[in-house]
Amino acid sequence: MLAYQLMFFDENFLFIMYIPDAIEPITCSCLVHGTFEFPKLIYFSHVLMNVLLFHHCNKMISMKSYHAMIVELYGKQGRDPFANYKNDSINNYHDALAYAATTGRRRLMRAIYSNRLIAAFFFGRYSEAIDMAQKYRNECEITMPIEHVLNTFLEGLTAFQLARSETCSKWMELGTKSIHSFQSWAVHSSWNFDNKLFLLEAESYFCKGEYNKAEEKYQSAIESSCLHRFVHEEGLACELFGSFCKSRGKLSKHTELMARARDCYKKWEAYGLLEKDCFKNVDRSSCDGNTAGLSI
Repeated sequence: MLAYQLMFFDENFLFIMYIPDAIEPITCSCLVHGTFEFPKLIYFSHVLMNVLLFHHCNKMISMKSYHAMIVELYGKQGRDPFANYKNDSINNYHDALAYAATTGRRRLMRAIYSNRLIAAFFFGRYSEAIDMAQKYRNECEITMPIEHVLNTFLEGLTAFQLARSETCSKWMELGTKSIHSFQSWAVHSSWNFDNKLFLLEAESYFCKGEYNKAEEKYQSAIESSCLHRFVHEEGLACELFGSFCKSRGKLSKHTELMARARDCYKKWEAYGLLEKDCFKNVDRSSCDGNTAGLSI
């Protein structure tokens, strides 16, 4: 969960990362709960060791941007992730991007854009999210980086959010493009991609006014996320379905879904998300803790 990832950046935890007996149970716990980010940090630990021993500046900056995203999701207000690394010229995202641009580090730019996209989307900053998604895409090369799947997912969801607030056909076209990508990817791994495809389709139907189909797809997205233990994406599906229900006047269902979304984010340890306005008036008793599918 996010707490493990945040611990990774603490000085004492760096040494634990090199003890196999400590790595295995933590990694397994994250995989069981559908969190794949922490196993990636096993690789990042070696990256950071390179930073500490050999002063690889671009790798250090990539770590800074990732740390900043984790700090924001975890809700560590006032904690400056850039202060943990000694570099007088790079103290925030803008400095990091300026360095990457002037030195031609396209991979570094992609990492920064990707991390900012994740934080912006989950906190509902959709204008920033789509800006980061498009800048990320402009830096992509022929090969597909590992973060491209998540970025395509969030870009599509952001596009559908903008399509409902702006009368511009390009957003529907962009969201539909993301659906087509996940349709092709789901053929190879339904476990990893089905829930994301269902949620994208639900948002598309919502935009087109096909509300019955949208409800079915939201339900499928929640059930698939729960079955495959993607707790953060289960929370996201519940949150978006809750917003849909509120727009349709189904207020009791909205409250139930938002309570479940809040509990999923809490399990993910994204405490920063719990401070969003949409969760402030949610009655805790409205969520029964059931992990099965919700009735429509």
